[in-house]
Amino acid sequence: MKSICRTSLCAGLGLVLAGFAAVSPATAQEAGAAASGRTEVTLAGGTPILVELNNGVDSKKAKVGDPIVAHTTAALKSTDDRTILPKGAKVEGHITQADAKSKGGTESALGIQFDKAIMKDGEEIPLSVVIQAVGAPANFSGAGDTSSLPSPSNTGTTQTSPMSTQHMPPPTAQEAGGAPPDAGTGAASSPRLDAKSRGAIGLRGITLNDEPANSRPATVVVSNGKSVRLDGGTQLLLVVQAQTPAQ
Repeated sequence: MKSICRTSLCAGLGLVLAGFAAVSPATAQEAGAAASGRTEVTLAGGTPILVELNNGVDSKKAKVGDPIVAHTTAALKSTDDRTILPKGAKVEGHITQADAKSKGGTESALGIQFDKAIMKDGEEIPLSVVIQAVGAPANFSGAGDTSSLPSPSNTGTTQTSPMSTQHMPPPTAQEAGGAPPDAGTGAASSPRLDAKSRGAIGLRGITLNDEPANSRPATVVVSNGKSVRLDGGTQLLLVVQAQTPAQ
């Protein structure tokens, strides 16, 4: 009788311990998330992000998968004036296509896909963006430093409900680069891009094509020169793409 009771007691104790083992990891994870006080940040479709390349890249030398790094040049704020991305935040991506102009060819191409923004404390914000405008390194002597990006009506996070995305008109000849294309990129100093910039500014013979890669938004920079060469400091206007609801 005593043996049976002890066996039953051990079995019951075993079930209790097994229950704690199954619950503990989830409970610890939830407790850790609650203690951190962080919530996932999702940028609304149409949100503009101004960045500059940290280093130059050339489609003649680059390879698919090579990392590409930029940094924000203006703080991105929500409609209630909270800072979502501070100025100087790191933005990481990779090369999706790298082609120099072949013999008898007409163009070269460089595909870029940005993956995430990294805050100074290590927090990461996933990005789903295309390049709406590209500009030569800014002429600092002739353009003021933009310390923050004005909050458009369609900027939002999971804590801020975004408004509907506004559709911009096609770029004018001046917005698309001004001068007619030539054999090279023709990089020169350029005014700073803003949220309304479109096309190639201060870069001759450059066009931008939205071409998704791995089912995510990406952009291919096309040049009529021998290769696509973007110097360090090249300005980019990234625009967040609206998330497609899962089927």
